[in-house]
Amino acid sequence: MDTSVFFVDQNIPYLADALSNCGSVVRFDGRTLTAENLRQEHCTALFVRSVTRVTSSLLHQTYVRFVGTATAGTDHIDNNYLNSSGIFFTSAAGSNANAVAEYAVFAMLEWAKKNKTSLHGKRVGIVGYGNVGRRVADYCNRLGMNIVVNDSPLSDNGFQFPDWTKHVSVQELCSQSDIITNHVPLNLTGNYSTLGLLGNSELSRLKTGGLIIHASRGGVIDEQVILDITPKKQIVLAFDVWNNEPLIDVQLAQKAMIATPHIAGYSWNAKLSGARMMAEQFAEFSGCSPDLSLWNNNTLPEFLPIDCTDELTIYKQLSKQRQFLHDTRNLHGTLRLESTERAFAFDQLRKQYPQRFESLQ
Repeated sequence: MDTSVFFVDQNIPYLADALSNCGSVVRFDGRTLTAENLRQEHCTALFVRSVTRVTSSLLHQTYVRFVGTATAGTDHIDNNYLNSSGIFFTSAAGSNANAVAEYAVFAMLEWAKKNKTSLHGKRVGIVGYGNVGRRVADYCNRLGMNIVVNDSPLSDNGFQFPDWTKHVSVQELCSQSDIITNHVPLNLTGNYSTLGLLGNSELSRLKTGGLIIHASRGGVIDEQVILDITPKKQIVLAFDVWNNEPLIDVQLAQKAMIATPHIAGYSWNAKLSGARMMAEQFAEFSGCSPDLSLWNNNTLPEFLPIDCTDELTIYKQLSKQRQFLHDTRNLHGTLRLESTERAFAFDQLRKQYPQRFESLQ
């Protein structure tokens, strides 16, 4: 690369420093980045998070040849434009899978605690059997739960699901499950579009008093339908992702048992993993040598030395390490603000999110 100027989202840990020996680094605010910023600095490589939409309007007439997102989700990326423009793209797929799985497990345990019951023997429906869904399924299996899944792309391509799961339609999953948790990407078009995947015809089948966990992407669940059926069926909600972030639906957030500002995957473990994946991918792309030693000095707490069967121990550990109920109180505390201030507060909760460590393995 003749000119090496790298733009790195200021909230990706260590990456800017790691790349500094490969070229000039500019740290930026993910919500306010413009094409003019990139053009003025002759940016050649761009590293983002989910708050930055990478489209033709951002990259047109820039020098960017590499785009990396330190996130597993990629619905903020216009892949078609990048492909047609010859811009290399990479994501951090799988980096936050365990973090999001822990969120789902905690929500289930909190629901069971409030209902004074055990998860053992309960049926969980998992929509999406990718990196996150498989982790959730594994934990649920070890907790003695019955598991049904729906992943049409995998099923249609002959994927062999574990014999301790059963693949069913989304409608069957909704009618059969005590708990539903979805972990699909947001696909807006194509045969496997997930926009509104859980809509009226699916959600109307929910069991009374059941739990819905929404930790994939806003738009997968029809929020208006959820608002309509929640009081009728006493549905319990655990929502981490929302339509129209950062200006989320106040009424929906108020109704949720757990309401968090899109931080299910924000464990420190996941952030470190995603950032390092970006550095490694860029090294392979460019031939430069980022300083990977920056990630070696992080001492992470040990994982639980159990086989994931003791519900109380898991609940206490996740409560201590991940503090999702504290996050819920923080988000609820912003809901009475005027809309502009509320949107700003949502982003600040994400931007200033403290170090939280994973527990399960």
